[in-house]
Amino acid sequence: MTKAKSLLGRAAAVLSTAAIATLALAGLAGPAQAESPILGTIALTPATGSVTDNPFVTAATTPASCPTGYGDNVSLRVGAVGGPYQLLARISSDGGYDQAAVSLAANRSLATALGGTAADGTYEVTITCSSGEIGTHPKNFSTFVTVSGNTWAVKSAAATTTRLSAKPGLFAFKGQKVTLTASVPANVAGSVEFFAGSTSVGTAPVTGGKATLSTTALPGGLLQLKATFTPDDPRLHKSSQSQICYIVIG
Repeated sequence: MTKAKSLLGRAAAVLSTAAIATLALAGLAGPAQAESPILGTIALTPATGSVTDNPFVTAATTPASCPTGYGDNVSLRVGAVGGPYQLLARISSDGGYDQAAVSLAANRSLATALGGTAADGTYEVTITCSSGEIGTHPKNFSTFVTVSGNTWAVKSAAATTTRLSAKPGLFAFKGQKVTLTASVPANVAGSVEFFAGSTSVGTAPVTGGKATLSTTALPGGLLQLKATFTPDDPRLHKSSQSQICYIVIG
């Protein structure tokens, strides 16, 4: 009985200082990388314009280099989502594209690349990486653009929300199993990485709008638990995160 009172007293003491201690918590690690259907999202300059502007864009820039071994040639193309694609510029064959991020300029208008007209709808702009020896990489860098009338614009990814909860709620004893659950939009595929402070606890896939992970390895003390959701397709949805304070006694 005395031991139980002591433990409850320690929990109450930690709770009373939670607001102050939260201000001193360390920064949290970055988001997890989900399995994506693309190599990365292309940044277009400009991000909007006329379908008859020539060139379509002055720069289409990747966030990273082509995969190792696929740096001989790169091509900038546009077409219906999923293809087929038409060239927006000559294929670039200078090599070394697997050493640094790639930036390509178009040499024709969007309408010209699409055969003279650009009907209203969504189109996919891609940068393809290839090797003379092993062929074309199965994934592209990509972004979506929408056409309305004579105007095109980069399609913005939809915002998402993530809500983190823990069971048991509020606190647990060191070594006790704690189940972390992150709720995200049910129709969005992706994964969630869970953090205790700056330490990753693990990653779980989203199934039916939830990602769940159980652990007995949470460190003792006042913790800031965080869940970071990474969508499988960053062209369609944005990442989001949620965090809560939690106490592990022991």
